[in-house]
Amino acid sequence: MQHHSQTGVYYDPYEKADGTTAVQEVYADPYHDKTAHWELRDQELETTTEGDHGTKRALSPRVCSMIAIAGTIGTGLFLSSGAAIAQGGAVGCFLGYLVMGIVIGCMMYCLGELICFNPTIGGFSELGARYVNESFGFMLGMTYCFTVGLSVPSELSAIAVLISYWDENTKHAAIYITVFLFITWGANMFGVRWWGEVEFVMGMIKITMLLALIIFGLVANLGGIPGNRVFIGGKYWREAPFNPRYLGIGNRSLASFVGFWSVLTRAAFSFAGIEAVGMVAGEAKNPRKTLRTCIRTVFYRIGGLYVISILILSLNLRYDDPELLAANSNSSTANRSPFVVVAKRNGVDALAHVINAVVITSAWSAGNESLYAFARTLMGMTRNGCGLKCFLWTTKSGVPWVGVSLGAAFGPLAYLSLSDGASQAFDWLSNLTALLKLVCWASICFCFVRFKKACDFQGVNRHKFALRSWAQPYMAWACIVSFLLVILFNGVKAFVPKFDYEEFLAAYISIPFVIVCWGGWQIYRRDRWVGIDEIDLSGGPAAALVGTKYARDLA
Repeated sequence: MQHHSQTGVYYDPYEKADGTTAVQEVYADPYHDKTAHWELRDQELETTTEGDHGTKRALSPRVCSMIAIAGTIGTGLFLSSGAAIAQGGAVGCFLGYLVMGIVIGCMMYCLGELICFNPTIGGFSELGARYVNESFGFMLGMTYCFTVGLSVPSELSAIAVLISYWDENTKHAAIYITVFLFITWGANMFGVRWWGEVEFVMGMIKITMLLALIIFGLVANLGGIPGNRVFIGGKYWREAPFNPRYLGIGNRSLASFVGFWSVLTRAAFSFAGIEAVGMVAGEAKNPRKTLRTCIRTVFYRIGGLYVISILILSLNLRYDDPELLAANSNSSTANRSPFVVVAKRNGVDALAHVINAVVITSAWSAGNESLYAFARTLMGMTRNGCGLKCFLWTTKSGVPWVGVSLGAAFGPLAYLSLSDGASQAFDWLSNLTALLKLVCWASICFCFVRFKKACDFQGVNRHKFALRSWAQPYMAWACIVSFLLVILFNGVKAFVPKFDYEEFLAAYISIPFVIVCWGGWQIYRRDRWVGIDEIDLSGGPAAALVGTKYARDLA
């Protein structure tokens, strides 16, 4: 073997299969050795089907894209958007969803850069532990676990209510909850590949239905429905853009603003689940390329599905529409949907049955995704030293069965809805999960701020990332401030027109939970914040780490 002293390269001759001799270069220099190792690691990540701790990278780009597109389409959009119009008015509702959509889209770009940089099974808990400290990771993990854990019974109770549209026998509600709970548990136990295919089918159903409703709403607005050819156009935008009587506030301008602000929280609930694509990072095939594609389309998804849907509804309904107000007050089935209100007004009563069926599939899909996210979050917490080792146990098909079973144990909470009315329980659970999602989103953005600062300090080249967000860290800080403001003023309804302690608790009970999780673990572990120079960035792509300490500090 010949050695070139200046380049640190050994020229190693070897005999090929055909008997001829060839020469291969073998780098002796540590920098070249490590670079080659990283490049091989990146190549392996692109092709491997094995994940961390026995999980499987079995989610195809097709499935991940569908989860990203359809993951947020559910009861929040199909049912609760009507209440948003009643609160904020036509323009107020549209602006509320538009503003929240932009903020959440920016948050998703922060999340996208983080998960494309180092796609692991750890989820959001691992982001907090790596870029802030262990206590922050514990808080983020517990918050997200509580959020998705509560989402399981929330969606089950919603399913029971929706089925009552056809079966009015309330004694059957418990049966439906039990059946769908076992179906959800079974779908998560069959392996991530089959779980992904189920979500793909559910996503196709939701998207097809939503596109059909958008077209129907547009035709109805333009007076194209036979038997009801009444042109509406932008009439409601001109006559009643906002709700000047919201909560009985005397000042019309203040009432309009408070109504608009209340839409933001409702919009946040509608967008809940959009971050689910971040949870599949550890089980996606060729994750950097796959997730990059998913994140880059986030604004098209928000604008093309959510904002346009709300725009069409706002053009067809006034905030004081008697049928809309009656639907929001007296129903939790498909009759509550503003799409159904528009359909019945145009003589298409049968559409309510179709919408009800699709909303049931949407609710079940949301619960299915929540159970998946619950188990993977527990795996991430355990990797960071904050969970039991049994949460890392997986089946031969890569399913963390202990976490899945524990998440399913939240399901029986749905039976509580059978006592005082399913709609009240559904609203309470929805409010709690929505606010905790806001905390999670703000925490993700804060993790990104720390990540960006560490990249700058350690000389990591962000231009070599698979996905790089723009206007940072200003965009991340803007998201944090926006989410915190929505959380802070979410409880305004508790003070107007008089103090209501139940509304107050529902609005702010999530804040003590977050403080106890973060502060309690901080006191227990007494851990300090990870220094900017100590943040581990070695899991990034090889091209971005050239010239950093990770390329130099080698044995």
